[in-house]
Amino acid sequence: MATIPRTEPVVAVPPGPSAERLPDFAGVDVGVLAARTDHPVLGEVAALLLRNWPSAEDAVAYYEDGPEKALH
Repeated sequence: MATIPRTEPVVAVPPGPSAERLPDFAGVDVGVLAARTDHPVLGEVAALLLRNWPSAEDAVAYYEDGPEKALH
């Protein structure tokens, strides 16, 4: 069986946000997650969250905490 080559231009879909909703992780206990994980990246993220999370009402993140700082 012979195949016929396609001649129409391929239209790229522009990147954009997905219509799929993100999962709700509001109920995750980050302290328990940090204590139980052996995944190096997840452990670092959990430690960073806990360091910048003095209380449940005061969670913060700073621009200088971005991933590009860890790569330098």
